[in-house]
Amino acid sequence: MKQLNSLYLNPMDIKKLFTITLTLIAIQSFGQNLIDSLNISGKLDTLKSQFSNNKKLTPNYEVEILTALSYYPELSNTKIKFKETKIKTTLNARPTPVSVLFRRKKKRKYVIRINSQYLDSVIHLSNISFNAKIGVFGHEFAHIYDYQNRNIWGIASRLIAYSSKKSKADFEKEIDTFTIQRGLGWQLYEWSNYVLNTSNATKAYKEFKRLTYLTPEEIKSALNKL
Repeated sequence: MKQLNSLYLNPMDIKKLFTITLTLIAIQSFGQNLIDSLNISGKLDTLKSQFSNNKKLTPNYEVEILTALSYYPELSNTKIKFKETKIKTTLNARPTPVSVLFRRKKKRKYVIRINSQYLDSVIHLSNISFNAKIGVFGHEFAHIYDYQNRNIWGIASRLIAYSSKKSKADFEKEIDTFTIQRGLGWQLYEWSNYVLNTSNATKAYKEFKRLTYLTPEEIKSALNKL
């Protein structure tokens, strides 16, 4: 009888065991979906040969940029310039006005600007993990993919979306969702989790990010649906 009692688990014990099991599975799954920096760095020449055409890269983030680009083969020949400069966010992507007005969709030029300032109100790219860098670059490439498939009026509507907080949030969350669907969900999770839960960014900046982009919890929910 004692042996039977020692094998018995009450409902609370079962619940705890179930929670621990799910946590271990989640940790294992998370690790399997992250990209190993050393392994991918060894493939830099291959990435360059496949994805650096028409790209003006910044040497500081070559591996991360090309790795994220590999999830968007449609952008292999798209003209994209990467520029480190003073901006009020970590990264942003825009088509050049001249190319929107005078070039066909596939011939447009784009600029991805990378913040060069070390400020509490703006997260510097160098302070985040390898996978988080890939996630945030992946988000910007999703923007370019979206722009590339729109005519001039479609691009104008996207830019107008930035005029209100609600429409901007709808737009950015749509782009986050597309980034997840492209296979960079865990990388985007690393970025979002760092911004909201780890970084030393100001409360105002974190609140802006929480309201405008998918939160870590929302990203996990989207991943579970996939």
